[in-house]
Amino acid sequence: MIELFNTDTFIAEIQTEPAIWNYTSDAYIKLIQKIKAQEKICGMFHIMGVGNTLLPAYSSYFGALNPGPHVLHAAESSQVFAVILQVLCALILVVLVLLAALCFLQRYTKQVAEAQGVEMTLTNTFRHLCRSFRGRHVLVSSNPPDMTPISKSDLTAAYVERHKDSDYGFQHEFELLPDRFPDRSTRHSEVRENLYKNRYPDIKAYDQTRIHLSQIDSLVGSDYINANYVIGYKERKKFICAQGPMDNTVCDFWRMIWEQHLELILMLTNLEEYSKTKCAKYWPDDSEGEKFFGDFTVAHVEEKRYSDYIIRELKLCRACRNGKEMEQRRIVQYHFLVWKDFMAPEHPAGILKFIKRVNEAYSLEKGPILVHCSAGVGRTGTLVALDSLLQQLSEEGQVSIFNTVCDLRHQRNFLVQSLIQEHQTAPLKAKDYPGQGQKQYIFIYRALMESALFGNTEIKVSELKMYIDKLKKRENGRERCKMEDDFEKIKSVVEANKSCSVGDGEENKPKNRCDLVIPYDRNRVILTPIPGREHSTYINASFIEGYDNSESFIITQDPLESTIEDFWRMVSEQNITTLVMLSDLGDGAKKCLRYWPDDEASYNHIHVKYIQSDCCPYYTRRELNVTNKKTDENLLVTQFQYNGWPTVEGEVPEVTRGLIELVDQTQNHQESIEGSGPITVHCSFRAQLVLPPSLAYAKHPPIKVVLEGGEI
Repeated sequence: MIELFNTDTFIAEIQTEPAIWNYTSDAYIKLIQKIKAQEKICGMFHIMGVGNTLLPAYSSYFGALNPGPHVLHAAESSQVFAVILQVLCALILVVLVLLAALCFLQRYTKQVAEAQGVEMTLTNTFRHLCRSFRGRHVLVSSNPPDMTPISKSDLTAAYVERHKDSDYGFQHEFELLPDRFPDRSTRHSEVRENLYKNRYPDIKAYDQTRIHLSQIDSLVGSDYINANYVIGYKERKKFICAQGPMDNTVCDFWRMIWEQHLELILMLTNLEEYSKTKCAKYWPDDSEGEKFFGDFTVAHVEEKRYSDYIIRELKLCRACRNGKEMEQRRIVQYHFLVWKDFMAPEHPAGILKFIKRVNEAYSLEKGPILVHCSAGVGRTGTLVALDSLLQQLSEEGQVSIFNTVCDLRHQRNFLVQSLIQEHQTAPLKAKDYPGQGQKQYIFIYRALMESALFGNTEIKVSELKMYIDKLKKRENGRERCKMEDDFEKIKSVVEANKSCSVGDGEENKPKNRCDLVIPYDRNRVILTPIPGREHSTYINASFIEGYDNSESFIITQDPLESTIEDFWRMVSEQNITTLVMLSDLGDGAKKCLRYWPDDEASYNHIHVKYIQSDCCPYYTRRELNVTNKKTDENLLVTQFQYNGWPTVEGEVPEVTRGLIELVDQTQNHQESIEGSGPITVHCSFRAQLVLPPSLAYAKHPPIKVVLEGGEI
């Protein structure tokens, strides 16, 4: 049997006697000639049978014989290669065009940058070009609802309701705030000449409310600064909200202050936060005397520091070109120190006091109030909103928080940004940090709630005795005095939940004197771990901020028998040189065991040696030497044990003189030792023993109160 094939289909099958076929027979030759005449034939094989065995044989024509053009695979490969080559050439051409355009753009922007005093490289040019394209995207502005004002008496309930379910109410309300308005544009912020004057590419100044500087020598862009007019409550007060000046915009900043006749500056950022520059230093210190910014000279006059802020008085002078005498003006800067980037203040009292101080100094004759942080929207907008809402609360007995923020955003974009606001490139959105998006917005609610609850709580030192007597009186036969009412208000304050997971852990519960007094995770003292010992970092102790908002104190429980070693480890690791003990010595839950030796003793790698003691009318003073045997570091620790605290539950000392003397002695001792760690105050699990003395240390240093305004 012989079978013939082409590339696609079966051609023929010829059957004959196998014996007549051989490679030399006439029949075979004729068959081959027939095969050659078929141009589509590409091969042949025949099968010979010998008995029951099949012997296949193949012709020499299995090589392609005159195949048709549709099977020329080499031709197809050439076409694909040609297409690829064309695409590559097109891509190379596009890249060359882009490089030429970028070089042209870099040459142009370099001229603009040099005119503005900015160093510009090709990389920076490309970055700013990308920022420009990204900043031109159009966002659809929302149509915010008109929400009903909240009455003064309902503020607490409104705060609690929105606080439920992980602040769901606040988040929902915040998401309704508009980001863009159809009647607002930012063309001047986006022109090439002004790109380098914007600290953040997405924080722009609305054209309709921006500050217009005088143009210099007809230079394009010389009238621009990233700042907007913002109107306060009932248009009684005008603000200028601006970004913090950069090195290349400080001269424009002072030019704006001069041309707008400004006298008050509110600065809500530090120069550097989290190792990132947030604002250029646009004023001289006392040691610098004066600094020059273009046509302006700024001189330091005086500076006064308070617990939360600094007041600086500056003298601004402008050189006259017509032979006239130099003009000069007085500028006062209020610099708030404790509002960190990426967060809202933990407590409203400081910022409420700050706003009160500014309003005491403000008058219409002083012109608009200049407010800036870093971007000029987050912290800046929060302060302006609070100022307006506090006035509305005082006059109307109600507040329109949502509507006020909407109105402010219509004057400068993203005011009360309430996102994790000031950053390296662009505003982060709430979806990037779930639960963090509305911190500033929530803070406005909380500040207004506490203002409605407590009002102004500052007391002049000269009126302190009279004020306390008034608080203790029971008027009209009431069961409780006003001081007791105030204390109930304090108990009703809604605090955000703070985790105590470490102290509540089963492995650490034996280290706590009381299950109700557990340190928060966020500010607990963390000991150095001991290799091979689990949970060796825990001690029932917390860092507490002092008068200057630094972690000046550690409050802890009296050591237990099982935690004496941890106590002395904490003393060594935190470099503690001042201990204040408020408990009596002895056994039992309400007394403190003797945790120091009669002579000397070692607690693991900490060696403690008793030196001496002195007995005073109100306290006992002891000196101890503490040595860390691992590091060979020595500490001279002084312990002050107060002897006048009653042992009856809930009672306080009848005479305060001893407590005040104790505070003075410990403060003087602490200040006499350079580099000393926090003052450490301890008692039993009863936190009420530690609280009054720690308040005396932290918030009521008698000398500081008198020197710093005479109010507490």
